[in-house]
Amino acid sequence: MRTIIQQILSKATDKFLNYYEENGMKPIALMAEDIKNISDGMAKEIVTTFIESADKSICEAKAERKTDGIKIHEKNVTRTVYTALGDLTYHRTYFNVPGGRSYLLDNILGVTAYERIDSGVSAKLVNHAAIHSYGRSADIVTDGQISRQSVRNKVLNTGEVAYVPEKAEDTPEILHIFADEDHVNLQEGRNAIVPIITVCGGKRYVCKGRNELAEPFHVQGYGMKSRTCWEYVYALCAKKYDMDRVKQVYIYGDGAGWITGYTEVFPDALYVLDEFHFKKRMRGLFAGELCTPFSLAAHRAIQRDDKVLFDRIIQQMLIEVEEKMAEGKERAGKIKRIKENAAYILKHWDGVQNRKRSDTIGSATEAMVSHVLSARLSRNPMGWSREGLSKMSMIRIYVVNGGKIEPKDTVAWKHNSDKCTVITELKKYEAIVKNQQDKILKGAKGWRWFKTENLISGKTTGTKVALDALSRARNIS
Repeated sequence: MRTIIQQILSKATDKFLNYYEENGMKPIALMAEDIKNISDGMAKEIVTTFIESADKSICEAKAERKTDGIKIHEKNVTRTVYTALGDLTYHRTYFNVPGGRSYLLDNILGVTAYERIDSGVSAKLVNHAAIHSYGRSADIVTDGQISRQSVRNKVLNTGEVAYVPEKAEDTPEILHIFADEDHVNLQEGRNAIVPIITVCGGKRYVCKGRNELAEPFHVQGYGMKSRTCWEYVYALCAKKYDMDRVKQVYIYGDGAGWITGYTEVFPDALYVLDEFHFKKRMRGLFAGELCTPFSLAAHRAIQRDDKVLFDRIIQQMLIEVEEKMAEGKERAGKIKRIKENAAYILKHWDGVQNRKRSDTIGSATEAMVSHVLSARLSRNPMGWSREGLSKMSMIRIYVVNGGKIEPKDTVAWKHNSDKCTVITELKKYEAIVKNQQDKILKGAKGWRWFKTENLISGKTTGTKVALDALSRARNIS
C-alpha cells in the first residue's frame, strides 16, 4: 500500500509541475480551480486506496470471521457516495452474516444503506438550507451537483435537534419574553401558524438610534399545545437563569389565544400589548375624516388609564359616523371596523397600560418573526408540506440560536432499517482495520516519496529532471 500512495503522490506532483510548465501564470481564479481539480483527484485516489485496503484486511481475517460465522458472499461490489471531494467510488465486499447479509466496511465508514451523500456533506446541506432555499444550499455546498430534492430529503431525514442555552453568569432581575407567530402557506392550500417566543434579559445600546436584545434565544412551537410550549420555554429559562432571582417577567404579544397559555406557567408575569399591534389598531380606529378628531381625546383617556372615558369617546364617534355617512355598505363596514378595533383595545386594556411601565423595553415581536421565521418560511412565495414545515421550523430555530447540524444528526432515519441481525460486534473488525493501519504507518516519517526513480514514468522532460533533482535533495524524515 505504501508504494501505491507513493505512486499517487508522485503522479499528482507530475501533474502540478506539468501544469505550471505548460500554462505558466494564469489569472488566480483559473489557476486555483485547475490546481484544486488535480488535488481533489489525488485525494480521491488516496481515500479509495485506504478504504479498499481496509476491506482487504477484513477479508483476510479468516479466523475471526469463521468464529463469528461470517462468510464472503460477493467481492468488489461498487459503491458511489458523494463526499466533500465529489463523487467517490470504491469497491467493498458483501458478507453473509448470521441473520442476513451486510457490508461490514460500510458500517465502519458510517455509510448507510440507500444513501448516496455522505453525512458530512448532508450536514452542510441542512445547515445552509436553514438559511437559504434548497436550491441555493445545493449550489453553495456542491456547486449544483446535488438536486434541490436531495437537499429537501436531507432536511426531512434530520433527527430531532433542540437548542439548550448555557448557564448565564448573571441572572437579570427582569425577563422579557416576546411571543408572536408566522403565517405559513401549506401546499394543501391552507395556512399554518408557527409560534415563536424570544427570551432575553433586556436590551443594550449599539449605536445612536439602535439597540439590540441582550443574549436572546428563540423557541418555536409548531404543532405544540399552548401549555406544552410555555412549559418548554420555562424549562429553557430555568436552564439559563436562576429563576428564583427573577423578580419580574414581561410577556409581549398581540393577544392571540395561544399566548395566554403563559398564565399557567408564568402566573406572576405581566402582559404587555406590543407596540406594533397597538399602533396598528389605533390607526385603524381613527382613520378617516370623521374619526380623526376623536383621536387626541382617546389617546389622553388611555394615558390617564380611564377605560370608561375611552369607551364613551368611541360611542360618540360611532354616533357621528351614523349621522354623517350615507347608509350603505361603506358605512356598515366603517362601523364594523371601529367596533372591532375598539373591542381589541378594551380587551387588552391592562396590556396597553403596562406599556407605560418604565422597566418595559418596547416591542420586538414583529422584528423577531421577520428575522427568525419569515425570512425562510413565508417571505417568498412558497408552499410547505406539514412534515417539511415541522422539520424546517425546528432546524431554523436551532441554527439561528447558534446550533450546528452535525453529521450524526443527518442519518437516514427512514431508510436505515437493517433487517438482518449481526450477532458479532463491529468493534472487532474496526480493530482489525486499525491494526492494518498501524502496520502501514509504522516508520512512515521516514518515507521519501520521490526517491525511487521508476515511480516517475514517461519520457525525459523538464519536469522529470526537476523531480529527479528534488528526490535527491529532499529529506522528509
